[in-house]
Amino acid sequence: MPVAGGETKERGDNEENLEETVNEVLDIHPTQLQCGGCSKNISDRYFLKAMDEYWHEDCLSCDLCGCRLGEVGRHLYSKYGRKLCKRDYLRLFGKDGTCCACGKRIRAYEMMMRSLDKVFHLDCFKCFTCNKNFCVGDKYVLMENTIFCDNDIPEFRELISDD
Repeated sequence: MPVAGGETKERGDNEENLEETVNEVLDIHPTQLQCGGCSKNISDRYFLKAMDEYWHEDCLSCDLCGCRLGEVGRHLYSKYGRKLCKRDYLRLFGKDGTCCACGKRIRAYEMMMRSLDKVFHLDCFKCFTCNKNFCVGDKYVLMENTIFCDNDIPEFRELISDD
């Protein structure tokens, strides 16, 4: 009896090492499958495949924080045999950066803005002149580490024409 498996994504050390199993159809009776987490037989209609094992949806969780990795939109990161959510993977193995505006550390798991090769804390990514925070699609000019909004671009042009 074919059984539909759930969606999993497994990542190794780099983004290129992405292995996807999406709606895999198996020719194995579900009671022949053993869960990699609880070691019990899988009799559920939907289950997950990750790290070359099959899992009950509730059993596939982050080894550190315990969050469920089988939920839609979640990714499984695997390193040294550990199952990790994105936040914990980045916390342990990600690279931190430095905000171009304030000079403080941006941790690998924090949200940030990137413009060209520059990175900023979300709160630091704002117009130098009026302190306006930006929304998706807003126009801005980045001059070295200084950001100007669309309304202040004329003032920015005056600054560079005076030099």
